[in-house]
Amino acid sequence: MLEKDLDEVLIIERAVFKYPWTKDFFRLIISEINNYVITLRQRNTIIGYGGYHLLKKSSDFLFPHKKYNQVIHLINIAIMPYVQNRGCGTLLLNILLNNARSKHCDYCYLEVRPTNSKALAFYKNTCFSIIGIIENYYPQDKENALVMGKEL
Repeated sequence: MLEKDLDEVLIIERAVFKYPWTKDFFRLIISEINNYVITLRQRNTIIGYGGYHLLKKSSDFLFPHKKYNQVIHLINIAIMPYVQNRGCGTLLLNILLNNARSKHCDYCYLEVRPTNSKALAFYKNTCFSIIGIIENYYPQDKENALVMGKEL
């Protein structure tokens, strides 16, 4: 994702999320060296985006009995509503996870709203499982987050 993509990315963000991120927040995300953020195009139009943050240190915070060498935090995946349910989200997720594997990452986790049934079904269908809950994670409406994860 580049600065020139942000206007199109914001259209997707506003179409998909109740509380969309701002252009300045996206600028911060794409400027961070440990983030990998990409766009998905169809006929020169951005129809989706996604990204992850590579944690800087090995981590055992997810499972105290197992230490992972490299962990990624899936930041976001969003697909324009008119192309959802056509495999675009799965394609985008696979690109992200394959990139992470190429960097020797062995675990991925994310947060999702319990009320976001589409996202929950998507992540369950791609072999993520619920590993925890963070209370009041989403401050706008004090909604909890389900933490989902999977080994890579």
